Amino acid sequence: MRGGSKTKKGNKKQLPKPITIIINSVLPVILLLVAGFYFIPRASMYFQNNDVKGLDTKAEAVMFYNSTCSHCQKVYPKIFWHNVLNFNHDDRQIQTINVQNVNNKHYVSDFAIQETPTFMKPNNPDMKLVSTDAKQINNFAETGASDQ
Repeated sequence: MRGGSKTKKGNKKQLPKPITIIINSVLPVILLLVAGFYFIPRASMYFQNNDVKGLDTKAEAVMFYNSTCSHCQKVYPKIFWHNVLNFNHDDRQIQTINVQNVNNKHYVSDFAIQETPTFMKPNNPDMKLVSTDAKQINNFAETGASDQ
């Protein structure tokens, strides 16, 4: 009796070795980087700024935000990556202060913050901008102008 249940070892098709290496080695790294690019700013948004002792007068601007604010959640990753890209330049940093944190709530009254996200010049509390538009924020941070 011939057994039809045996399979030949050579029948299974395999991908070429370079493609197997890419799938097994390179693809997981790319996925990890993409996930990190997305999740690191969000994690930072919730766990940063436990207690901010004061404004950084060397900073280009200050961003007052609330981690549960949808507008803040939209703009925070842009500010996070701006700060990462400029980590060696204190004068290009945008200080972030989570006003939802109990230790930082006094900033709302100290600087008359009415909405979040509010951007402010650390050396001129009267210069403020409420926006999620990256162009407007960059323009404000660099020049202090609040219009496009």
